[in-house]
Amino acid sequence: MQCIIMLVQVLQQELRAALEVRDRERLSAGLEMLRYAKVAQLPEEEPAIRTLVAIELEAAIAARKELELKQAILSAQQYEQTGSRLYKDAEDALQTVLEEKRVEQIGRQLADAAARGDLEMLHSLLQAGKTRPGGSLLTERPEFSEAEVALKKGVRQSLQRASATCSRKAVRKACAEAERYGYSDLPEYMRLVDLQRQLCLQNLQDAMARRDQEALRSTLQEMIEQDVDVNAWAGQEPKFQEAIKVYKELLGLPPYFENEQVLSKISKSSVKKELLQNTLCEVFQELLDATYRRVRTKDRRGDVPSRLIVKEAVVVKNLPNFVEYVRRREEIRKECQERPHPATLLNQLESRSVCKTFAALPSGKPFHQVWRESHDLPNDPVDAGINEFYLFHGTKPSSALAIAEGDFRLDLAGSNAGTLYGRGLYFSESTGKSDEYATEDSRGLCCMLVCRVTLGRLLYTDEEYPNTNDLVRRCTRGENHSVLGDREKIRNTFREMIVYDTHQAYPEFVVWYSREM
Repeated sequence: MQCIIMLVQVLQQELRAALEVRDRERLSAGLEMLRYAKVAQLPEEEPAIRTLVAIELEAAIAARKELELKQAILSAQQYEQTGSRLYKDAEDALQTVLEEKRVEQIGRQLADAAARGDLEMLHSLLQAGKTRPGGSLLTERPEFSEAEVALKKGVRQSLQRASATCSRKAVRKACAEAERYGYSDLPEYMRLVDLQRQLCLQNLQDAMARRDQEALRSTLQEMIEQDVDVNAWAGQEPKFQEAIKVYKELLGLPPYFENEQVLSKISKSSVKKELLQNTLCEVFQELLDATYRRVRTKDRRGDVPSRLIVKEAVVVKNLPNFVEYVRRREEIRKECQERPHPATLLNQLESRSVCKTFAALPSGKPFHQVWRESHDLPNDPVDAGINEFYLFHGTKPSSALAIAEGDFRLDLAGSNAGTLYGRGLYFSESTGKSDEYATEDSRGLCCMLVCRVTLGRLLYTDEEYPNTNDLVRRCTRGENHSVLGDREKIRNTFREMIVYDTHQAYPEFVVWYSREM
C-alpha cells in the first residue's frame, strides 16, 4: 500500500512540474505512466491532458506540416479534446495545407501527364480539378488549360491513327477514349463511328455468307455495345434486316418471334463480363493460396481454415481517393530520393524478406504483372523501389464497403484487435493474418480488401513489446513512412505493415471468399 501511495505522489509531482514549464515530453511521459500504472484519475491528469493537447496543436499550427497537424488532431480526438478553438484552427490549417499541396501536386501531375501524352491521367486529374471543392484554385492555373488542350489533341491524334490503320481493336479503343473523355463531338470521332458501322456491316455480310451463327451473334452484340440504334437499323438497313433473318433461321426460331425480342436477348448477354470475372477470381485464388499460412494467433476467433475460396472479386474505382493516394506516393518517392539512407526493401525475389504478394504466382507471373497486362496499364501498378506493394486488410463486410466507397479512418484504428504498433492502418502480406479480422455476412461469405500501400522508408522492429510512441513519432515526423512489425521472426506468426497516414493506402479490390475448414 505504501508503494502505491509513493507512486501516486511521484506521478503527481511529475505532472505538476511538467505543467509549470509546459514540457511536452514530460507531460506525455507522465500520462503514459499513468496509463500503464492504472492509477485512478488524479486531479492533475485533466489539466495535463488539456495542456499537452494545446502544446501539440500550437506546435503543429506553427509548423504547418501535414503529418504533424494530423497527429496533433488525432491526439486531441483520442483525449476527447475537440471543443477548443485551437482544435478548430488546427483542422483549418490542415485543410489549407492539404489544399495547397493538392493544387501544387495536381498542377505538376498535369504538366507531367501532358508531356508524356498520358490521356487517362490527364482526364482523371482534370475531372478531379473540376469536381473538387475549391477547384477554382486549380482550374485557374495555366497547367489546367494546357492540359485540356493536350487531352483534346491526344484524343484527336488517337482517332486519326485508328482511322489510318482500320484496325477494329484500334478503332474501338479510340472511340471509347473519345466517349470517356467527352470528345464524341469531334469530326474525327464521327467519321470513325461511321467506319465502325461499315466494318460491322461487312462482318455481318461475311457471317451470313458462311451462315455462322456465333459470328452473327457476336457482330450484332458488338453493334449494340457501340450504342448503334439497332432497332432503327433493323427498319432501314437491308443488310441488317437480312442478318437478323438469317440469325433467326439458324436459331430455328418460329417467324412470330419479333426482331426486337431477338436483339433484346443478344443485348443481355453477359459472357464477356463473366469471363472477365472468372479470370479475376482465378488470379485472386492463386494470390490467396500463395500467401496463405495456416497459423493461429491470439487474434483468431474460432477454427483456422485450411483454405480460403474466392467467390467474387470487385474492382474499386474511387477517383478522389486514388488521386490523394498518388499525391502522397509521389511525395514519399521524392523524400526517399532527397534523403536516401540504407533502406529495407521487400522486392528482392531471392531473399526471404521479399513481400509475399510481390513474388510470382504458381502460374509464373506476379499478381501486379497479371493485373497490368490484363488491363493494358502503361506501368506496373505498384513500385517496389519505394516499397509499394499490394497488401491485405481484413475486416467485416460493412466496414470493407465503407472503406472502399469512402476511405480508411485512423480514429477507428485498432477497434478490431488492438494497437500494438500505435494507431495506424494495419496490413498483412498474408491472407491468413488478414482473415483473422474478417467476419461472415448473411451469405456466409467474408471479404478482404486488397490495397496498394506505399510503405516508403520502413522502420523495422522485431521487439516483442515495442516502444509505441517512438514508432509513431518517427513515422509521423518524416524520419520513416511505415513500420514493419516482424512477428514472424519472434512468434513464427506473421509480419505486419503499418502506416499512419490514410493516403498511403488505396483499397483497389474487394475480394469475397468462403472459408474451407
